[in-house]
Amino acid sequence: MLEKSVFDNKTIKSTVEEIYGIKVTHIRKIKVGSANLYSLNNDEYVLKEFQSKIKKEDIIKEIRVINHLRKDNIPVPEYIKTKDKKYLFVYKDRVVIMQKYIKGETLKLNAGTNEQIQESAKYLGKIVLSLKTLRYKLPDRNICNWYDIDSSVLKKEKLSYKVKGKYKDKVINDLNEKMYFLNYIKDKINIEEMIKKITYMKTHGDYNVLQFIYKDEKISSIIDFATSCKMPIIWEVIRSYSYIDPKCKNGNIDIDNLILYVKEFTKYIKLNKYDLKYMPYFYLIQLLCSDYGYKQYIEDDTKLNLLKFGMYRTKICKKLLDKAHLISERLQNEIEC
Repeated sequence: MLEKSVFDNKTIKSTVEEIYGIKVTHIRKIKVGSANLYSLNNDEYVLKEFQSKIKKEDIIKEIRVINHLRKDNIPVPEYIKTKDKKYLFVYKDRVVIMQKYIKGETLKLNAGTNEQIQESAKYLGKIVLSLKTLRYKLPDRNICNWYDIDSSVLKKEKLSYKVKGKYKDKVINDLNEKMYFLNYIKDKINIEEMIKKITYMKTHGDYNVLQFIYKDEKISSIIDFATSCKMPIIWEVIRSYSYIDPKCKNGNIDIDNLILYVKEFTKYIKLNKYDLKYMPYFYLIQLLCSDYGYKQYIEDDTKLNLLKFGMYRTKICKKLLDKAHLISERLQNEIEC
């Protein structure tokens, strides 16, 4: 739930004029996202007030990443500088930025056309290529809990004892299945080799179709770089593919389309043989270890959307478990290292 804004219309007008030297004539609250957003002057600007848990350093990181990507002509938001030539300010302990309004539309999960699927792969490749020259250290994503199978099984077992409500049987069944799959796969995969030999690169950190704004069915902006980090790049590749292709709607992975997606990405960034070998397994283990959606629902049974998302991810696990070997073989045979 969004925290209550520290602004009202009067303070927005006075603050924006004081900080930016811009006279505000119209204000409209935008009811999307994880921040309090205001459209100013008939969609000329957006004032973004972050939640109190967001640190100033995280926004500074995002601004540096976005400004770097803009130099390489990647479609990203454009922040407005204050009169003091800064990209953010703090008001009543909230970090606030202003950017140009981005006109366009968003897509739902698994609703992309073939052209939009390939465009997603292209821009991911361009972003990772551009970030190679970023002179700013991005944090390393802590992936320890992504492959700590024994700990994950224990957590799911504890969770299964707390389930109540309408979906109790379904949640318990899903958690039990994920525990079974984890115990099965830990004897099939050399996890230590996988973690050591896959490629870690600077990237968006949460790259997927929900972060794209479209105009005329083309990406006009890629948003939310606050998660930028250094991490296993194969996760960004296969995850972003699975979120945009309609053929993945029921958790399926269409191998032919995934191959095309990876081929487009590798026009910009080369993957090594271990990346290709382990791509489906790394994604599978991360999803199996995660209790996202279920944990939130068990704590608050009104969070049905999160539960449904957790169930969707479990469907991906089942499909990947069946196809992982074939996906791995085809990636190794059909993609150049």
